[in-house]
Amino acid sequence: MFTICIMEPRLPGIYDEELAEKAPFIRYQVGQRLEQIWDVCEPHLDGSAPRPDHRYVETAVRVLAHMSRLYRLDAPVASAPAPLAPADTAKMVEAQLRELEARTQSP
Repeated sequence: MFTICIMEPRLPGIYDEELAEKAPFIRYQVGQRLEQIWDVCEPHLDGSAPRPDHRYVETAVRVLAHMSRLYRLDAPVASAPAPLAPADTAKMVEAQLRELEARTQSP
Protein backbone atom coordinates (compact mmCIF):
# COMPACT_ATOMS: atom_id res chain seq x y z
CA MET A 1 0.00 0.00 0.00
CA PHE A 2 1.34 3.42 -0.94
CA THR A 3 0.75 6.59 1.00
CA ILE A 4 0.91 9.81 -0.94
CA CYS A 5 1.89 12.86 1.07
CA ILE A 6 0.83 16.19 -0.36
CA MET A 7 1.79 19.47 1.24
CA GLU A 8 -1.34 21.44 1.97
CA PRO A 9 -2.72 23.91 1.01
CA ARG A 10 -1.59 24.57 -2.54
CA LEU A 11 -0.06 27.93 -3.20
CA PRO A 12 -2.75 30.24 -4.57
CA GLY A 13 -2.23 31.82 -7.96
CA ILE A 14 -1.12 35.43 -8.03
CA TYR A 15 -2.02 37.78 -10.81
CA ASP A 16 -0.10 40.96 -11.63
CA GLU A 17 -2.75 43.16 -10.02
CA GLU A 18 -2.49 41.26 -6.72
CA LEU A 19 1.27 40.85 -6.61
CA ALA A 20 2.04 43.56 -4.05
CA GLU A 21 -0.96 42.60 -1.91
CA LYS A 22 -0.31 38.84 -1.69
CA ALA A 23 3.49 38.78 -1.82
CA PRO A 24 3.99 38.77 1.99
CA PHE A 25 1.58 35.83 2.41
CA ILE A 26 3.25 33.82 -0.36
CA ARG A 27 6.70 34.65 1.05
CA TYR A 28 5.48 33.31 4.42
CA GLN A 29 4.17 30.08 2.89
CA VAL A 30 7.33 29.49 0.88
CA GLY A 31 9.40 30.07 4.02
CA GLN A 32 7.23 27.67 5.98
CA ARG A 33 7.68 24.94 3.37
CA LEU A 34 11.41 25.49 3.22
CA GLU A 35 11.47 25.09 7.02
CA GLN A 36 9.63 21.76 6.64
CA ILE A 37 12.21 20.57 4.12
CA TRP A 38 15.00 21.72 6.44
CA ASP A 39 13.49 19.73 9.32
CA VAL A 40 13.69 16.57 7.19
CA CYS A 41 17.30 17.29 6.16
CA GLU A 42 18.65 18.31 9.58
CA PRO A 43 19.19 14.79 11.02
CA HIS A 44 21.44 14.02 8.05
CA LEU A 45 23.52 17.10 8.80
CA ASP A 46 24.05 16.63 12.52
CA GLY A 47 24.65 12.87 12.30
CA SER A 48 21.56 11.77 14.23
CA ALA A 49 20.08 9.97 11.20
CA PRO A 50 20.65 6.19 11.29
CA ARG A 51 22.08 6.24 7.76
CA PRO A 52 23.13 9.75 6.68
CA ASP A 53 22.47 10.40 3.00
CA HIS A 54 24.46 12.93 0.99
CA ARG A 55 21.37 13.85 -1.05
CA TYR A 56 19.78 15.40 2.03
CA VAL A 57 22.93 17.47 2.60
CA GLU A 58 22.73 18.78 -0.97
CA THR A 59 19.05 19.57 -0.47
CA ALA A 60 19.83 21.39 2.78
CA VAL A 61 22.39 23.57 0.98
CA ARG A 62 19.77 24.48 -1.62
CA VAL A 63 17.21 25.24 1.10
CA LEU A 64 19.67 27.61 2.78
CA ALA A 65 20.32 29.34 -0.55
CA HIS A 66 16.59 29.77 -1.17
CA MET A 67 15.98 31.00 2.38
CA SER A 68 18.75 33.58 2.08
CA ARG A 69 17.21 34.85 -1.16
CA LEU A 70 13.74 34.86 0.41
CA TYR A 71 14.97 36.99 3.31
CA ARG A 72 17.06 39.08 0.90
CA LEU A 73 20.32 38.38 2.72
CA ASP A 74 22.23 38.74 -0.53
CA ALA A 75 21.01 42.31 -1.05
CA PRO A 76 23.52 45.07 -0.37
CA VAL A 77 23.18 46.66 3.04
CA ALA A 78 22.49 50.37 3.10
CA SER A 79 25.29 52.16 4.84
CA ALA A 80 24.43 54.27 7.86
CA PRO A 81 25.28 57.95 7.63
CA ALA A 82 28.54 58.77 9.33
CA PRO A 83 27.97 60.50 12.66
CA LEU A 84 29.32 64.00 12.91
CA ALA A 85 32.20 64.53 15.27
CA PRO A 86 31.53 67.03 18.08
CA ALA A 87 34.13 69.38 16.58
CA ASP A 88 32.33 69.33 13.23
CA THR A 89 29.01 70.10 14.90
CA ALA A 90 30.54 72.99 16.85
CA LYS A 91 32.07 74.44 13.66
CA MET A 92 28.75 74.17 11.85
CA VAL A 93 26.90 75.95 14.67
CA GLU A 94 29.55 78.65 14.80
CA ALA A 95 29.34 79.21 11.04
CA GLN A 96 25.55 79.41 11.17
CA LEU A 97 25.73 81.92 14.05
CA ARG A 98 28.18 84.11 12.09
CA GLU A 99 25.87 83.94 9.06
CA LEU A 100 22.85 84.89 11.19
CA GLU A 101 24.73 87.77 12.82
CA ALA A 102 25.84 89.03 9.40
CA ARG A 103 22.24 88.99 8.18
CA THR A 104 20.93 90.86 11.23
CA GLN A 105 23.68 93.55 11.09
CA SER A 106 23.31 94.31 7.39
CA PRO A 107 20.49 96.82 6.61
